[in-house]
Amino acid sequence: MNDTAKIVTGVVAGVAAGAITAILMAPDSGKNTRKKIVKGTKSMVADLQEEVETKANSAKESYNESLKKAANSTKNGVDKAKEKLTMA
Repeated sequence: MNDTAKIVTGVVAGVAAGAITAILMAPDSGKNTRKKIVKGTKSMVADLQEEVETKANSAKESYNESLKKAANSTKNGVDKAKEKLTMA
């Protein structure tokens, strides 16, 4: 896990812990408290899914770009080798 992922994970965990603590400490009925916890959890999961999708798309783009560069480099190497063979 890289540093950015660790930071994002830490922030998400901190926000979740703070939200749950605030909800549990607030004077409200059990039913309302459970509703707030469910709503907050769904919101947090949606945010996390969005972040994961963003990171996955970024990783895919980087991977595809690396493949293109490798393919171009290989093609250039093959072309140079063919050129040298035809000159010999």
